[in-house]
Amino acid sequence: MSMMLLDQETKDALQQLYSETMEAMELAKKSPDLDDLAATFAVALLKLGLATGFVEQKYPGFAKDVEEKRQRVITALTQAQAAKH
Repeated sequence: MSMMLLDQETKDALQQLYSETMEAMELAKKSPDLDDLAATFAVALLKLGLATGFVEQKYPGFAKDVEEKRQRVITALTQAQAAKH
């Protein structure tokens, strides 16, 4: 889904969630502690879930589309890995 298709409110909300997620990932790079890394990943996953839910409210079917694409990526990666062996 292109950002051009989204209304300004959705664009702004997604940009904020993206910025917060990137900030969390930057903090993770600075800490060698696995607990901090796990917590940071948890925050990033939460933010992605919030973003998906937010878009889903305005564009029903978006979350299903994301899940279908996630499954296709997993399948492609699995096939690529199997082809290497």
